[in-house]
Amino acid sequence: MEIRFEDVTMIYPFQKVTGIFGRKEKEKIRKAQEAMPFTSNEGVIALQHINLAIRDKAFTVIVGPSGSGKSTLLRLIAGLERPTLGTITFDGQDVSMIKAEDRDIAMVFQNYSLYPNQTVYQNIAFPLEVRHMPREQVEEEVKKIAALLNLDKKLDRLPQDLSGGEKQRVAIARSLVRHPKALLLDEPFSNLDAPMRRKLRNELKKVHRAYETTFVYVTHDQYDALSLSEDLIVLKDGLLKMNGPASRVYNEPSDIFCASFLGSPEMNFFRDVPVSSEGVVSFYGEHVSLKPSQKKALKKKNRVTLGIRPANIMITEEGEEASVEYVELIETDLIIHCEYKGQKLTILEKAKSNLFIPYERGQKIRIRMDKERFHLFDEEGNRI
Repeated sequence: MEIRFEDVTMIYPFQKVTGIFGRKEKEKIRKAQEAMPFTSNEGVIALQHINLAIRDKAFTVIVGPSGSGKSTLLRLIAGLERPTLGTITFDGQDVSMIKAEDRDIAMVFQNYSLYPNQTVYQNIAFPLEVRHMPREQVEEEVKKIAALLNLDKKLDRLPQDLSGGEKQRVAIARSLVRHPKALLLDEPFSNLDAPMRRKLRNELKKVHRAYETTFVYVTHDQYDALSLSEDLIVLKDGLLKMNGPASRVYNEPSDIFCASFLGSPEMNFFRDVPVSSEGVVSFYGEHVSLKPSQKKALKKKNRVTLGIRPANIMITEEGEEASVEYVELIETDLIIHCEYKGQKLTILEKAKSNLFIPYERGQKIRIRMDKERFHLFDEEGNRI
C-alpha cells in the first residue's frame, strides 16, 4: 500500500493553565509549550507542510531527534490522530474520515500489550478468531508466522514466561497474522538489550520479505535505521529534512543536520575551509575541484564546511600527523578519537581482535582522507 502525505500540518492545542491548583506546574507546562520550535495561535506545531510518499511494500524508517514529530506522523497514518491541515491517502484514496479500526493498519508499540492470561498461540490467533476465520486456517496462519519469528516452540507459554525479546516477537506476530496492508512500528526494540535488538532486526527483515507488506518503522537508533531501511525519512522540529532511498540519504545528505544525525560515530566537520578563485578546495594535502553548479551555490562566498565520515579516514604509514586521545572498542569497531591540527577528529576502523587495541593515548599516527568522500556545505549548512 502506498501512503502519501500532501501538505499535512498537525497542531496540538495548548494545554490550558487556568485555575489556582498546581499553578506552578501549569506555568511550567505553559513555558515549555511556548519554548517549542514552532507555535501558532492555535498551539504547538508538531508537523508542518509534510509532503512525502511511502512506497508500497517498502521498509521505510522514520528518524529524527526527540520531539521531531516521528510518532505523530505514525499516529496520523494509523488514524489515531487527524491532521489539522492537508490530506493523507492510501493508494490514492483519502482516508481522513476513515476510522483507525477500518484502515487495515496494524501497529506495534514499545510496550508489548499482550493478553496476560492467554498463551502465545491464543495471543497471535486472536485477530483471526474475532473475524470468525475457520479453525484450520487460523492454525495454519499462526504456525506460519510463529515459525518465521522462532516462536513455534513457545506457543503454549504465557507472556509471563517469556523474555522481553520473545514478547516483542509475539506482538509483531499478532499484528502481522491478519495480513494488514501496512505495519507500523513505534520504537519496538527500545526496551531490549543490544544483542537481542540485533537478532530481532534480522528476523524483522526476514518477516518483511515473507509478507511483502508496507513497513513503517520509527526509531532514534542509528543501527536500526541504517540496517533495516530501504527508504529513510528524516524529521527535525516537525519539518521534513530528507526522504528517499537509504543509501542516498546517507551518502548525499542535504544539509549538515542530516549529515551529522545519520551515522555513528558522527561525521567530522571542518569549518571555514577556503575555496580558491578557481573553485578548488584544498584541505591538508587533498585538492577537490568544484563543479560549476557547486561554485554557483556558494554565492560568491569563498569558504565551505567540509565533512568526512570516520570510516573514510585511513591510518597509513604516510600522511598528515594526528595525536591519539583515546580509543573505544565497540564489538568489532575501533573508534579512535584524535587531535588533528588543533581540532577533534574521529576515525573508525575494524578491530583485528576484540581483546587488543593497537593505539595508545598520546601516540602519533599518520592519516589520509578519501577526498572522493568529502561532503561540502555552504554557509547556511546546505549541501553544494
